[in-house]
Amino acid sequence: MKIINRCAVSVEPRQPFIDWAKQVEPDQALPPGGFEPGLYLLPEYETREEAIGLLEQGYEEIFCAELEAWSTDPATWPSPRSLALFQEWFAFRFFDLVGDQGQEPLAHYEVDESFVEDLRSVINASPIN
Repeated sequence: MKIINRCAVSVEPRQPFIDWAKQVEPDQALPPGGFEPGLYLLPEYETREEAIGLLEQGYEEIFCAELEAWSTDPATWPSPRSLALFQEWFAFRFFDLVGDQGQEPLAHYEVDESFVEDLRSVINASPIN
């Protein structure tokens, strides 16, 4: 296994996000078993304080990605999206060691509407046990 030069943060929706999702898409079924946390790679850090600083710098991009996974219409998103609101809507956990067990080189994908729709169909499929 290889260790990559990144750390990570998991972001798990809390009840305010779930309530928003139900309001925005009332006909859309919530994912079976609830929302899975998102995982976002961060630059390497040495201390929890550094990790929090990185999250404070990048929370808005993560917030928008989580919202867009449910609704691609930014007009439905809460505004303004502050750090305090992010912390109210999501629980998060830092990971300072990220291993790569894959054989293929890491790839980057552009997140567009088609990607989000594909992601939504996977999320709404049966949960992985």
